[in-house]
Amino acid sequence: SQASIRTVRKNARQIAKDAPQELFSLHAEIERVTLANMIELFEKKLEQQLTEAHWQRFFEDNIFILSMLFARPVQLLHTQFHTQVSGLDGSGAQIGDFLFRELGQPLAIVEIKKPTSPLMQSSAYRNNKVYGPHAELSGAVTQVLYQQTSLRSNWLLHQCSLQGSQPDAIKCIVISGTTPIEQEPRRCFDIFRHACKDVEVVTFDELLDKLKLLLKHLNHEGSRDE
Repeated sequence: SQASIRTVRKNARQIAKDAPQELFSLHAEIERVTLANMIELFEKKLEQQLTEAHWQRFFEDNIFILSMLFARPVQLLHTQFHTQVSGLDGSGAQIGDFLFRELGQPLAIVEIKKPTSPLMQSSAYRNNKVYGPHAELSGAVTQVLYQQTSLRSNWLLHQCSLQGSQPDAIKCIVISGTTPIEQEPRRCFDIFRHACKDVEVVTFDELLDKLKLLLKHLNHEGSRDE
């Protein structure tokens, strides 16, 4: 209840002094419950036909989810950022979804598509085994690479707001679609994205699995401490 929360908050300093282990356990339990609720919400949204704009807002409200894409701590610098200056009428602008800075100053551009965005062509290219990337996926990869190039080309315009970072280390990530179920399209998808050396392609279900794996680990740690 709200009253219980206010009581704990009001007496947090004294609780930390008198019962630090209990306070630590409470904090860990809150983290597990919060993560479980986030996973449940993510799963429900995956069952709906939502727009890119909706997913953009969802990730803005739950930046922690995108932090799972990185092996190092990250800081969100900008959402809907401009990598290229536009004309007076707004034409020519290159707008990225998320710009992060990793520990050690490298930058990372994250481009958001939809879970329903197709990843591979629906029909095989050769011998019923070779499937090419869908235009939406190859377009997303090209788009984020273009943003990377624009950011580097216009670095002098951005270096004040990106102080401490360098243009030669800009990571690119595309979040799009769900992992193909059939064996051959799945294999071709993996071949394609592993060949994209400058862009990491992550599916929505893979991102969800990262959260589930973290929750499993936290639950295991919690049961071990009881």
